[in-house]
Amino acid sequence: MKILHVIPTCDPKSGGPIEGVKQFYKYYKKNGIKSEILCSDSPGNSFLKNKNLPKVYAVGPAKFDYGYNPNLISWLNKNIHKYKCIIINGIWYYHNYAVWKVATKKKIPYYIFTHGMLDPWFKENFPFKHIKKLIYWYLFQYKILKEASCLFFTSKEEKILARKSFSSYDVKEKVVGYGVSLNPYKFNKNNNFFIKKFPQIRDKKIILFFGRVNKKKGLENLIQAFSIIINKYEYKNLHILIVGPYNLDYKNDLKILISNLKLDKLITFTGPIYGKAKWDIFKSCDVFCLPSHQENFGISVVEALSCHKPVLITNKVNIWREIKKAKAGLVSKDNIDGVVNNLKKWLLMSKSNYKTMSKNAFNCFDKNFNTKDTSKILINFLNKNHK
Repeated sequence: MKILHVIPTCDPKSGGPIEGVKQFYKYYKKNGIKSEILCSDSPGNSFLKNKNLPKVYAVGPAKFDYGYNPNLISWLNKNIHKYKCIIINGIWYYHNYAVWKVATKKKIPYYIFTHGMLDPWFKENFPFKHIKKLIYWYLFQYKILKEASCLFFTSKEEKILARKSFSSYDVKEKVVGYGVSLNPYKFNKNNNFFIKKFPQIRDKKIILFFGRVNKKKGLENLIQAFSIIINKYEYKNLHILIVGPYNLDYKNDLKILISNLKLDKLITFTGPIYGKAKWDIFKSCDVFCLPSHQENFGISVVEALSCHKPVLITNKVNIWREIKKAKAGLVSKDNIDGVVNNLKKWLLMSKSNYKTMSKNAFNCFDKNFNTKDTSKILINFLNKNHK
């Protein structure tokens, strides 16, 4: 069976969707499924050469924030008949309109991963954008979702929240899960890239944030909570490592906050890091923290769990129930007090309890988020429906 993933970009800086495609690809091959990607990247982009990607058809560049790219429709008209089905990654962009337009005409079934883009958090926090989405919803998006063979969700929480953004919601739903693979690299603590490059973190207890640095991640709350912990409880050996791509204006806002709180020497931004170096960071930290206001899944959370690292998250991270049940981390509300409480509970934890939570972290990953198991749900579904 041959399937096509359609996604706006394969750039790893874009976050979880393309990482998910990579993870599924590894197990597609083992189960007789051939997959390819259609995207709106420019063909010359270096990240398209990543060996973990299937064959990529890059027909960009796209125009405007909407990702307008008529080349998508042209390509699909010529090639869509080669595939048993199409999997669209993400909504609100031109690529899902293009697939809908061609697939319905050619009678090729298509599925959609919404990737949290129907979460009501966006409606509540960006009302003006929601008005624009509302117009687009009734013009196209509602029809695109309704006529999809199924909407795929990465968690039960995502499925429940998706029903709350728009009054007209008539779709077929399936939770297929999501996950990551184990760290493929050996970790040598005596040859640690990060200790060499960032000597200021040597002998520190490292609180790691890993992901796109944007407003929905709640980093202001983490920084202010960290300041309270440092000043009120006098912990001296803590350091926050913020790893990931960022908007320069937003990073500068965070730097001003950090400077005002006199935390400049205690917080380090590294920018995006990939490959073995990325996994070395996870192995080097003491705890992972994601204080998000909205998080569809949280691939970096799962990567931390797979490295035996307890996680400090909010109840806006859609996999928080599984983590709380497994006692693999601490869960709070997405405010300053919540983050303070998480940090304080972690810091007051005995070595024995920390060791138990670290073990629980890996067990939680292995039971719920290991791609070798989670991928079977999607693969069995596709094989059953497209023999």
